[in-house]
Amino acid sequence: MKILYFSPHPHINMSAPSGPGTHIREIIEGFEQQGHQVIRLIAGGEQPIHQDHAIVFKKRQWKKLIPSIIWETLRDVLMIRADLALQSQLYTLAELEKPDLIYERSCYGMGAGMRVARSLGIRYIVEMNAPYPEEKAAMQGSSLLGFLGQRHEKNQVSSAYRTIVVSSAMKNYLLRKTLVDSSRIVVVANAVNPKHIQPDPTRCVEIQSAFQLKKEHVVIGFVGSIFPYHGVDLLIEAFAHLEKYYPQIRLIIVGDGEVLPALRQRVEDLLLNNRIFFTGNVPHSEVYNYLQLMNITVMAKSNWYGSPVKIFEYGAMGKAIIAPKVIPVEDVMTHGEHGLLIEGTRMELIKALTCMLDQPEQSYSMALAFQKKVMAEHTWQKVACQILDACK
Repeated sequence: MKILYFSPHPHINMSAPSGPGTHIREIIEGFEQQGHQVIRLIAGGEQPIHQDHAIVFKKRQWKKLIPSIIWETLRDVLMIRADLALQSQLYTLAELEKPDLIYERSCYGMGAGMRVARSLGIRYIVEMNAPYPEEKAAMQGSSLLGFLGQRHEKNQVSSAYRTIVVSSAMKNYLLRKTLVDSSRIVVVANAVNPKHIQPDPTRCVEIQSAFQLKKEHVVIGFVGSIFPYHGVDLLIEAFAHLEKYYPQIRLIIVGDGEVLPALRQRVEDLLLNNRIFFTGNVPHSEVYNYLQLMNITVMAKSNWYGSPVKIFEYGAMGKAIIAPKVIPVEDVMTHGEHGLLIEGTRMELIKALTCMLDQPEQSYSMALAFQKKVMAEHTWQKVACQILDACK
């Protein structure tokens, strides 16, 4: 089968180490491993892009002078223009290659894939990873053209042969908005690539030495982008409470994000610089070296719709996991069997960490159970197979 993979997002680069970049690469590789030919149209490019920081600065300065709703409306106008330009490119490519299906990783307000598939009579599969109109309004602000995003979302799902989503929460959200038949929306959670799980023993020893970690230490860890909704602040506060009773614990926070400076300052105020360590941004190839040193891995909070890749990375490494009690996590983990699922509060996190620190054998048993499940059900190759089955 010939698949035209289409990603209209102008800022998602296929080669980027970010979650979206990884997702695009892994899905395409999975399709190809199943023997299918994949033609690509990636609006954000396939090679790394080095952005001019001076240009970014100028844009930010202008943004301060323009009311948010006008700024976001202007962004939507540019989005509409980009969508029309992409439609022309996609139409030409589809006419030339004559694919059996168009697989689109959807983007807020972009309808080119849907329109081209309809006009050429090509089967259309759309992947929706977030409630884009709501997400955009919450994270960037409202637009006078916001209704177009709502309209595109509904039309894409209604037009698609299948819509692929990462959680049952996203499925229920789209079912309520579009009223399509439930069988047309398929839940396929995120995953890991087992071939990338290869910690470097020499590098692990170097990291261990840098943080002065010893055999008696129990290492708690977080890996990922550090945004307010990930609850890293709760993790630091919970650790500050517990280290008085468990002097052997240490905390490693791997990643970068907008709240990192404030978190570093909080650790300094708590006088815990010798027990809580920040790595900042690290290459994805290094992530498993840090995970190798952790005994308990934590993701205290998450949004209601996303399938967090980090829990699959934690699981693949056989680490004890504390994760948020939200539907996307409950889709793949059972509380007490695969890890401990908590409400996003400091006391809940303290309680869960205490349980794991006091009962290491039970924690290890849960870790092994989830590792077995991840390696059997949640690899990118399995994801590709699930998507391809839904396309039949």
